[in-house]
Amino acid sequence: LESSHHFIASVPALSRSPDPCAATARSALSVLRFASVLLHPHCHTWRLPHSPGIVRPSALLIRRAHTISRHPRVRARKRSRVDVQRPESVEIDEAPNAAMSLTYPYPLSVAPMMGVTDRHYRAMARILSARALLHTEMVVDAAITHNRDDLGHTRFLGHAAAEAPLCVQLGGNDPGTLAAAAALALGHVGDACVEVNLNCGCPSDVVAARHEFGARLMLKPDRVREIVAALDRVCAPRGTRVSVKHRLGTDLSGSDYATTRAFVEAARAGGCRHFALHARAAVLAAGFSTQQNRTIPPLEPAVAHRLVADVPDCTFALNGGLATLDACAAHLEPWRGLPAVHSCMVGRGAWYAPWEVLATADRRLCGSATHRVATRGAALDAYLDYADARFDEGLDVAEDALYRPVQYLFAGEPNAKAFRVRLHDEVRR
Repeated sequence: LESSHHFIASVPALSRSPDPCAATARSALSVLRFASVLLHPHCHTWRLPHSPGIVRPSALLIRRAHTISRHPRVRARKRSRVDVQRPESVEIDEAPNAAMSLTYPYPLSVAPMMGVTDRHYRAMARILSARALLHTEMVVDAAITHNRDDLGHTRFLGHAAAEAPLCVQLGGNDPGTLAAAAALALGHVGDACVEVNLNCGCPSDVVAARHEFGARLMLKPDRVREIVAALDRVCAPRGTRVSVKHRLGTDLSGSDYATTRAFVEAARAGGCRHFALHARAAVLAAGFSTQQNRTIPPLEPAVAHRLVADVPDCTFALNGGLATLDACAAHLEPWRGLPAVHSCMVGRGAWYAPWEVLATADRRLCGSATHRVATRGAALDAYLDYADARFDEGLDVAEDALYRPVQYLFAGEPNAKAFRVRLHDEVRR
């Protein structure tokens, strides 16, 4: 588009002028406001954050606004704040995990993903959905116990109360260390944490081979029973669930239904009553990468549905191959003669298409009467408020961590690629 071409050409010159450069130095997030004009060019003027005196009028943008204003997706841009306070609380049974209700309160959750589900991504996800359960990245138990005075760091358990409901995922293989880590995590995260999850599914070489946890724990169901019991002793008095995320099995242990069922029964004997099943086997001996382990082993979603029927006092979430709400909705209903699963867990789909997966999930899957946020532009505005606040407080990780959660926010929209390219160019610059 001609207006977009001129705008892209004008931004570098504008940013080199003294005042805009200073403003950009103070808050690099201004590039998001620039780049989003490509998607919302109906804005007549644009104001840099932290610099109230700098306004860029653009006749080209005004003319463009007249051209596209009749498009049904275009809305007049207003500086709207989205309420990102903690959503309505969910009642949690105070009884031990063994007595918890079979109605799992979160039909949709976002899977824990290393390098993705940090506090900044969770802030963005919570802007889009009030009711989806969010997970931290996996945090190793020793990292928590050795850094108990710095748990607020983004690499560990940095969070905001508005992220609730939140599940903390732990990695490790020692019951005592994991129990100590869970106690520290619950003390630090507080009421925002509604669940503690044990990672028994990560197939990475560092996790499973070198340190012998993650998917390697599927070879040791008795150890998993001991770990779950230790976690339950810490979590049950606080009314916090203990859950296990696991695979069908591994190439070393087998991955038939009997193997999966035996593993579930071992964790159940320790007190676990909720399981998140990634419905693939983990390949450990062949040197598969984590990406290969997410795509090459065949999916067997029927196993999750069979477990719902065969283990009636537990709840089950299905993970693996779920990239859309349509796919999730299909499994939240009776499926091929088997009962519905209790929840669906979306991974990369919530990263590459956050608007499509999360923005309508509250209304479609979680029983809400309204959507959390009306437009992508409003979501971006709300996230920029968050990012500016975080920038002013001081970042404890690289600045580009603030950019990543929004790079796919406009996936599927016109000029979405231009938005990402401009964003990446500014990060490099």
